[in-house]
Amino acid sequence: MIDDKKEFVKKFVLQNGSFFDGPINVGSVMGKIISQEPDFKSNIPELKETIINVSKEINSLSKEERKKELEKIAPELLVKEKKEEGGLSELSGAEEGKVVTRFAPSPTGPLTLGQFLRAVMLSYAYAKKYNGKFILRIEDTDSKKIKLEFIKWMKEDLRRCGIEPDQIVHQSERMEIYYDHVGKLIEGGKAYVCTCSAEAFRGLKNQLEDCQCRKKTLQENKDEWKKMKEGTFSDGEAVLRLKTSMQDKNPVMRDPPIFRVNKGSHPLQGIKYNAWPLYNLSCAVDDYKLGITHVFRGKEHEHNTSVQNVIYDFFKWKKPVVLNFGMISFPGTVQHSREMRELVDSGKATGWDDPKLPTIRALLRRGFAPEALKSFALSCGLSKNDIQSSWENLEAANKKIIDPIANRYMIVKDPVRIPIKNAPEISFIEEPLHPDKPEKKKIPVDLESVFISGDDFKKLKGKNVRLKGLFNIKLDIVSEYSGNEITREMPKIQWVSVPNVNVNIIYPGKTEEAIGENSMKNLSVNDIIQMERVGFGRIDKKEEMIDIVFGHK
Repeated sequence: MIDDKKEFVKKFVLQNGSFFDGPINVGSVMGKIISQEPDFKSNIPELKETIINVSKEINSLSKEERKKELEKIAPELLVKEKKEEGGLSELSGAEEGKVVTRFAPSPTGPLTLGQFLRAVMLSYAYAKKYNGKFILRIEDTDSKKIKLEFIKWMKEDLRRCGIEPDQIVHQSERMEIYYDHVGKLIEGGKAYVCTCSAEAFRGLKNQLEDCQCRKKTLQENKDEWKKMKEGTFSDGEAVLRLKTSMQDKNPVMRDPPIFRVNKGSHPLQGIKYNAWPLYNLSCAVDDYKLGITHVFRGKEHEHNTSVQNVIYDFFKWKKPVVLNFGMISFPGTVQHSREMRELVDSGKATGWDDPKLPTIRALLRRGFAPEALKSFALSCGLSKNDIQSSWENLEAANKKIIDPIANRYMIVKDPVRIPIKNAPEISFIEEPLHPDKPEKKKIPVDLESVFISGDDFKKLKGKNVRLKGLFNIKLDIVSEYSGNEITREMPKIQWVSVPNVNVNIIYPGKTEEAIGENSMKNLSVNDIIQMERVGFGRIDKKEEMIDIVFGHK
């Protein structure tokens, strides 16, 4: 919901005027606004009138004056929408060798596909595009939600995807920096300690009434801030608030909290600290202190940007360019770490790398190549619009990479034994491991013990079929050799004889037992293979049985 429609419209009017000379193109601005906020469709006449009125003010400005005005209120809109190779547009204010970006996850779970496709890849790719610096900043200030294993996994997941940060920062190691800046905010009258209950403050906030705690003297705030740090207050008894205005038209801007009491033991810091920063304080301070020039964040953080700008203005810091992006979602897939945690905790998922979960760990386990994830992310580019993608699109990107390297093997599910009579004597055949490779594999043949899938047997019983690489048979409980001529119409099916190997195929939500051709015993863990007429998979474990995690068709 837009709190100030005129100011929102003004940004896009200025954007249009910054890219083009002459009068503002009302139709172009209208289309841009509706693409960003579809709710405006409900009152097109009002929107058009607002654009016209705002344009009257802007038309008198020169192109350069329009740019300067836009840079003050929405510098991210100076990004030109011209797409380059890889889906990356030019960045406003980007200088070769001076761009600094960051990926700043809270370690409440391992790296997710949504995080990787947007926050990770946009930040990383743009830093590389301009030969800049990419920082991994672990936002580990909430001891009740974070875990050390999640911190470890996030670093590991990035490394496995070929992404090496230029610098790694843990916010829990920067507490004294936050304390120093909070002290200055209190001294400057820009922050106060609030001891109202959450419910009481919510009521005041909704009624646009000032909290009595705002009237505390400087000394009272300093004393109570000291108590917060020392642990005199219990969790929830006091918060430090940024003093803005309780009458602000944007509810988020009504004295937002920036520090809270959290007396739990921290995985890295133990019980050293009792007062911990909230997102907007630590984010603003770190983005400035680490020299971040461009921030890529989800559009749901737009209100947070407004809060952080208050902190930037107080310290007279130069603001980074903030670029908001929409979410990339996949149908039928949980999106958030909270939902995934519920599945893991309830036992509905076997772990954070369960094939049904959209975590990077799960996708790598299924045999998705990091290069495929990267290329897919870049193809989506930088857009504020939410994107409803499909697994087929991501799978196509992965197939393009793994198909040339995945050796082929025959797998039979629900095996049915079909002895073959009247066939020429044969003990083995040789087949290529891959259509484009010279290497051959030997497949043993025992005519008394040939197996095909139960599904093929039901569908094709009584028909002439081709056993792939072998010969033709008339399929029955006891099948009969029917020649070796290959015809286009004849069904071609995979088969396995003895000796063979036992296989588990691990799908999202189920596991199926099967048998595979004997040459599979030479496979190693992490090998990516294609199971004939089944799909691609990755060798997950190799013991008495070979576990294969199914990737996709």
